[in-house]
Amino acid sequence: MKLNWPNRITILRIILSPVFMMLLLDERLGFRIAALGTFTFSAMTDLYDGYIARKYGWVTNLGKFLDPLADKLLVSLALVGLVQIELVPVFAAYLIIGRELLVTGLRAIAAYAGILILSSGLGKWKATIQMVAIFFYLLLSVLQKASVDGRLYYLESASFLLLLVAVALTLFSGFVYFRRNGSILLRLLQ
Repeated sequence: MKLNWPNRITILRIILSPVFMMLLLDERLGFRIAALGTFTFSAMTDLYDGYIARKYGWVTNLGKFLDPLADKLLVSLALVGLVQIELVPVFAAYLIIGRELLVTGLRAIAAYAGILILSSGLGKWKATIQMVAIFFYLLLSVLQKASVDGRLYYLESASFLLLLVAVALTLFSGFVYFRRNGSILLRLLQ
């Protein structure tokens, strides 16, 4: 199977996810900056691969499956890393990652049965808000390592508020996802 450019970019995002995680977990400032850059680049490739796939008619079933999977991997590893360095509360990571695993499981079961469940517009908004919240937390981790103490209250507050919005949107979109695709799940379980 020959991969088109959008799918190659998506696979690059999958490969960069564990690299990002290793950079994040290193305590040195340069590695935190590299983690922020790697995450930002990876998040931007999500916009780019979808854009060129639609523009040039390179939308494939593989891309429809891999793209949201790459997003979920990047977000999940980022949340695990941010919990590990004690920036993100554990409850938020559990709720977001749990929902992502459930949805990915349903999509995998459906794909095995030959049914492709596409991402919704709400799911894309959810992924965007998650990535923006994570970006803010990564920026916070860089500034903390750079010893910019005392002036980070607003960034901490904005990061936490964005995370709460991401959790709420994640749970709501999960509810909508299962409600919309419940009949498929019931059919697959029979």
